[in-house]
Amino acid sequence: MKDVDSAVKPINENGRTSQRPSKGHQSVQSSAADMFPPADVCARYGVYPKRYDLDVGRLHRYRTSRLHAEMDKRGCDALLLFDTVNIRYATGARNMQIWTMHQPARYALVLRSGKTVLFEIGGRSHHAEGLPLIDEVRVARPWFYYYAGSQASNHVKEFAAEIADLIGLSKASAYKPRLYVDRCDRMGTISLEDAGLIVSDQAQELMEQARSIKSEDEIAATRIAIDVCEAGIRRIKAELRPGITELSLWSYFHQTNIELGGEYIETRLLTSGPRTNPFHQEASQKQIQKGEMVTFDCDLIGPLGYGADLSRAFVCAAKPTAEQRNLYQRAHDLIMANTQLLQVGRSFAEIIDKASVLPQAYRQWHRVAHGNGMSIGEFPAIGRRPGYPQGSIHEGRIQEGMVLCVGTFAGRKDGGEGVKLEHQTVIRSDGPELLSSSLFDSEFCN
Repeated sequence: MKDVDSAVKPINENGRTSQRPSKGHQSVQSSAADMFPPADVCARYGVYPKRYDLDVGRLHRYRTSRLHAEMDKRGCDALLLFDTVNIRYATGARNMQIWTMHQPARYALVLRSGKTVLFEIGGRSHHAEGLPLIDEVRVARPWFYYYAGSQASNHVKEFAAEIADLIGLSKASAYKPRLYVDRCDRMGTISLEDAGLIVSDQAQELMEQARSIKSEDEIAATRIAIDVCEAGIRRIKAELRPGITELSLWSYFHQTNIELGGEYIETRLLTSGPRTNPFHQEASQKQIQKGEMVTFDCDLIGPLGYGADLSRAFVCAAKPTAEQRNLYQRAHDLIMANTQLLQVGRSFAEIIDKASVLPQAYRQWHRVAHGNGMSIGEFPAIGRRPGYPQGSIHEGRIQEGMVLCVGTFAGRKDGGEGVKLEHQTVIRSDGPELLSSSLFDSEFCN
C-alpha cells in the first residue's frame, strides 16, 4: 500500500509516460489539503472548535476496497469512469467538477489487478498530489467537439487503444476483458469494442452499490459537510429580511460553503411566499415580504466532496401563522415517523408500504428516503419515480452504514404556501442516528 503522504511527479515530455507517486514532493497540494479551513474562518462561522476523527488515507483505501469487491462480484476486469463524482470516489482527485460534468475531458481507469490510472486534462499531475492510491497520471484524450474538432475519430481510436493496452488485452489470447463504463457516448463505446474489449454500461450501478455503505471516515467527512451546511443555514436565517431577493439570500449560502472549503451547490431551490408551492421552483429575483414563508433544499457538496442534503423553513421577520405552523408540523411529524422505519434488514418495499403520507388534500411527496454521499441522491432511492403513482425505484434492504436522508414537502393542492423539510441520518445496528440538527423548531412546533 502506498504512503498517504506520497505525491505524483510531473509527467514526461511526450505526454504518454506517467510517473508513480514518490515521497517528499509537496510543492503543490491536492484537494485533500483543504479539508479544514483556517481557524479564523471557522471561528467566524461558528464551526470550531470541533475535531473530526478522519484519516484521509484510510478513507481512500476503504473506497478502493469497496470498488474491488464489487468488481470481483461481477467479474469486471476494469472500470472506466467519466462521471466526476465516480472519479472523485475512486481517486480522490477533483478538477473543474461542474465543467467536466458536461465536458468529458478527464477520466479514470480502475483495474481489477489493483492499479488506478487518472487521465487528466493536459496530464496535469498536481490534482493528484498527496493522494495515496493513484498509480499514474496520464494525458486525457477527449474526443468531444470543443477539444477534438474534426479530429474526433482519430482521438477516440487513440483513446480506445490506450485503454485496451492498459487493461492488458492480448491478441494471442481468446479472452476478451470485461470493461464497465459509466458514461460514454456511442463513438467511444464502439471504439472500445473495436479495440477488442467487452463493454458494459453497468458501471454506474456498480459504483453506487459500492458507495452505498460508508466507513466511519466517510461519516466523519459527511459530518464536516453538514457542519458547513448548517453554518450556511444560520447565515440564511441571519440575512433574511423584508426586501431581500431570493437569489441574494441564496448567495449567502453559496459564500458560506465556498469559504469553508466546500465545493458547489447542486440546485437553486430557495423560494418564498406563494412560490413555495408547488416545490421545485428555483430561486428568483422576487423580493421576500414580511410574514412570508421561506423554504429551501440545500443540496450542498462540501469539503472532500461529501454532501449535506438538508431542507429548512423560516418566516420572514414575523411569527408563524396558524397555517404556517400546521404545514411545518405536518412535515416534521411525517419525517420523524418515517425515519423510524429505517431499521437494518427491513426491505425498501415494506418501508414504502408502511410510510406515513399526508392527507389527500396535500401534494404527495414521491420519496420516503434516499442515499447520500458524494452526490446528493444516490442508491438507495426508497420511493417512487417523480410523477408516477406506482412502482418503486430500487429493490433491497436497509444496511448498516448507509447514509440516508428523509424529507417531505407539505403544501395544499389548492394553493397557499408550502414547507420543505429534510434531515440526514446514518444507519446503525440499533436504528438511524441523526447526523444533522433536529428539525424541531419551537416557533413552529407547539
